[in-house]
Amino acid sequence: MTMPKRGAALSYEEAERLLAGDAAGLPPIAVAAGPDEYLRERLVDAFRAGGERDGSDFCRLEGDDLEPAVLAEALASISLFSSSRRIWIREAAKLDKTCEEALLEWARGSAEGARVLVTTAREIPELRTLQALAAAGVSTACALRPGEAARWVARMLEDAKLAVPPGAAEALAGAARDLLEARQEVEKLRVHAEPSGKVPPRALAALRGARAGGSLDRWADAVLARDAAAARREAAALDAEGVSGGNALWAVAERALAALEPQSFGYRRAAPRVALTPSAARAALDAVYAADRALKRGEVRDAELRDLIERRLMEGEGATGRHG
Repeated sequence: MTMPKRGAALSYEEAERLLAGDAAGLPPIAVAAGPDEYLRERLVDAFRAGGERDGSDFCRLEGDDLEPAVLAEALASISLFSSSRRIWIREAAKLDKTCEEALLEWARGSAEGARVLVTTAREIPELRTLQALAAAGVSTACALRPGEAARWVARMLEDAKLAVPPGAAEALAGAARDLLEARQEVEKLRVHAEPSGKVPPRALAALRGARAGGSLDRWADAVLARDAAAARREAAALDAEGVSGGNALWAVAERALAALEPQSFGYRRAAPRVALTPSAARAALDAVYAADRALKRGEVRDAELRDLIERRLMEGEGATGRHG
């Protein structure tokens, strides 16, 4: 990867590749700023791993109590066994003015021998210090965007070489307060994994999402609304609780029959959350009957019924507009 221009704002993936690379391709300063601690930690790990590969010394400094003399020594001193040094300054938002000016002066000068990664939970637009550091080097945002949590959890599971039941990543991501907590949940699953890395459905009881309990009603509503992520979250929790596939089929059939015969099925305690057109209701019943026949013929197991009906309904005609 070629060295980016000073002041460049990199995507997270670009920053991770850059920091893990050779010191010769690094700008003097890289700023990793944003509230997600897990994402900041990954960049520090990449920076450290890159240093191990190219034989650089590694030094950690604390921004909130860093003294100018200590910073100057770290920037200037190289050991007898290395030709370069990588310096991580944690919480650079708390650097005092003297250290900030010294770091900027070094970066704008020759900046020989060392490469610096500064991290902070603050965001760059919030502070002039961070803006100045980013302009002297490169920066990346460490903030989780909407909808990204499940992708990161899937990556954690892949890194851990764990194979989980469908929907487990979504359930975990939906239940964890942040990615650090999600990582802790992934570590719990390691204990339950088979030697091959496969995590059995019963092990999902260790997850926060599974402990919160699954709902057949929510699962059926999500499937009929063709909301794949929500359906998988509920399915993972239901698997952990041992809820049978036959019960899931009835939950879908009940909604379809209520749409076709509202008077006969008006005993339901609440109005359905998903409005089905007659054709969508008939398609749902067809999927239920087909799954039931496959079970009776021994073509599928009970545990596979939810997956089977999800695939049929997600690919076919779904509900109409209302999903309250």
